[in-house]
Amino acid sequence: MKFQRSGNQHLSCHLKGGDPTLLNNYRPISKLSPLVKILETLVSDQLKEFLYTNSILSMYQSGFRKKHSTITAAMKVLNDITEALDKKQHCVSLFIDLSKAFDTVDHAILRQRLSSVGLSEHAVAWFVNYLSDRTQCTQFDGLRSVKLSVLNGVPQGSVLGPLLFTIYIYNLDKNVQNAQLHFYADDTVIYCCASSLTKAFQNLQTAFNTVQHTLSQLKLILNTDKTKLLVFSKARNRPLNLSPITTCQGKEIEVVTSYKYLGILIDDGLSFKMHIQQLTKKLKLKLGFYFRNKACFSFEARRRLVSATFMPLLDYGDILYMNASAQCLRSIDTLYHGTLRFILNCKTLTHHCTLYTRVGWPSLVTRRLSHWYTFIYKAILGLLSFYLGIFIVQKCGGYSLRSRDFILLTVPNVRTEFGKRTFMYSAPLSWNALQNTFKLDELVPIGIFKSRMNDLETDSLTCQCF
Repeated sequence: MKFQRSGNQHLSCHLKGGDPTLLNNYRPISKLSPLVKILETLVSDQLKEFLYTNSILSMYQSGFRKKHSTITAAMKVLNDITEALDKKQHCVSLFIDLSKAFDTVDHAILRQRLSSVGLSEHAVAWFVNYLSDRTQCTQFDGLRSVKLSVLNGVPQGSVLGPLLFTIYIYNLDKNVQNAQLHFYADDTVIYCCASSLTKAFQNLQTAFNTVQHTLSQLKLILNTDKTKLLVFSKARNRPLNLSPITTCQGKEIEVVTSYKYLGILIDDGLSFKMHIQQLTKKLKLKLGFYFRNKACFSFEARRRLVSATFMPLLDYGDILYMNASAQCLRSIDTLYHGTLRFILNCKTLTHHCTLYTRVGWPSLVTRRLSHWYTFIYKAILGLLSFYLGIFIVQKCGGYSLRSRDFILLTVPNVRTEFGKRTFMYSAPLSWNALQNTFKLDELVPIGIFKSRMNDLETDSLTCQCF
């Protein structure tokens, strides 16, 4: 069966960031018809099942896979870095950026990769047909550009494009030693932990050289300007004679104090202060818009507006930065209370506990804890990635109370207070504390668990300020 197309692709260009006058800062997104999306989804589901059944993709490829997400990927990376620092080790992380990664996929190489993972000749031929004889044009302000043939790349904005790219780089971590790679589609991080910074830098350079060699074979281009190095160390005095991390062409990689990884701004102290500051700026802009236009909305419209456009920003990654300092988190609380006042159209001095009760939403502390407990329970049920699931170990026999055994987890030992931030430690500890209230003696469906968490949130709406 051949892949039938109607006409050519229409592209819309979205600014990725940076100078809007530079064409390289724009990303073309394909506009697909609903029928094409349905067909691609059916093919994608079959291909994902094949890749999963045959364990083709790297264990640490989190992009577009069941039980995986940007949060599980970031949680794993942060856990490993924090664990290393707890062990008095040093960690260096290289965040790799590729120039137009999806657009530079070589079709001939992709065909070889599809064959090498075990797809049948007919399946490979279908994908070759899917990628061949494509044309594209751009429409803007009623004008349409000339059609151009697409000789490389996978369609951005398509269902199959990202999955085909993950197959294209499926063994990028092959032959890499003394380093850990984690992928989310084309977002790649290499990190090395060692007893000394010198050793960590040496291991990272070796691993980076191996990865660069593979990228060269795949005809993927490293964006050296956006590839950054982040150093994590508790040492007060760092060695001054450290050799810089360089590309195979000899260009030094810039060392930065923070980097936005999968939407989370990670700083070298893992304080998340900069992330919260950046988040606060976004939320302030939205809150200002709300109040300038509050006369246009009814109570229910205001509630829905905040729920749809404000809360997702607050919720994303909240379990990653929930251990930030109280002072940092307070700035978010203030804005949250502002949105509740907007919803209720009440006075500035209205107490926050009154706001929670009248809107029916809990405090952000309670909201984050609810997300955290649900995340842990998904790991217990096996609904999260393997690389996080290995940290969840049930105690044999549980904890006996009134002749019933409750589900408790084994809490590993850590050396420092900093080590208590790791997922491997904080998840079991938090779960065991929750069991003082829940007292689960058997696993229940995730829907029932969420319902019980909602009941706890409702109970927390009463004022507890004394």
